[in-house]
Amino acid sequence: MHENRTTYPKRKTEMYQQLLELPKKYKTISVIQMRKVRSTQILPLRKTLKGEVEFVCVKDRVAKKALETLDIPGMKEISGELKGQLMFLFTNMSPFKLNVLLGKNKVMMGARSGDIASIDIVVPAKNTGIAPGPMLTEFKDAKIPTKIDQGTIWIAKDTTPAKKGEAINEKL
Repeated sequence: MHENRTTYPKRKTEMYQQLLELPKKYKTISVIQMRKVRSTQILPLRKTLKGEVEFVCVKDRVAKKALETLDIPGMKEISGELKGQLMFLFTNMSPFKLNVLLGKNKVMMGARSGDIASIDIVVPAKNTGIAPGPMLTEFKDAKIPTKIDQGTIWIAKDTTPAKKGEAINEKL
């Protein structure tokens, strides 16, 4: 892995060896960046695709070293783009079928402060069912127009507090 070092942690050596051997067995390789992905989301996917897809989680530096060593077209270019925790999927199914399977198992997560919105976040005009009080300030801070009617807070009109690609405000 690194020419100046003599020993490596056993786990990293195993990851490295695994990344060198698995591409020889499978014809399709998929790389996933694991940013903001929880293990509870991956577990059902692993169970569903067991036997068809092999999942390997690795660190970016180990992946870069292994991909630069492999003689697979396009892998050296990809290795420069790898950052953070990664998951490799190895399979013999077509990449299109794999993409469809992953798309079917996609899970929407609740947004947190500072996340980048993957879609436009739209708050529809409707009755919230919340009694007037401190929540009015919360809506005002999030720039959502409200009115009070029948003893509850109503959202006055459809509002988009965060557009796709924008950072999500902590008040939202």
